[in-house]
Amino acid sequence: MNLQAFCYLGRLRFPEQLERSLALLPEAEKAEAATLLEAVRNLPPSEILRRWSTLRLKEYVVLRHRTRELTGIFLDERAPALREWCASWLAGQNG
Repeated sequence: MNLQAFCYLGRLRFPEQLERSLALLPEAEKAEAATLLEAVRNLPPSEILRRWSTLRLKEYVVLRHRTRELTGIFLDERAPALREWCASWLAGQNG
């Protein structure tokens, strides 16, 4: 799980539940998530959204590269529905 995404999305969509949601994380991740949450606690929603969008873009770039490396498939040349299927399949194959 990407803890940055967890904190960004939690602050944007479920701010009143985010603190309680930290308790659901494995012990090893709670401290890191609490530190990340503290860093974004007072940021305006527009900044959190910008950071989340940047994070998602970076993840997609890595996904495209891994998919091309492992399968020879160029995701950007596929229909959007097939991109999602390929990404899901790849995650299932490689964790």
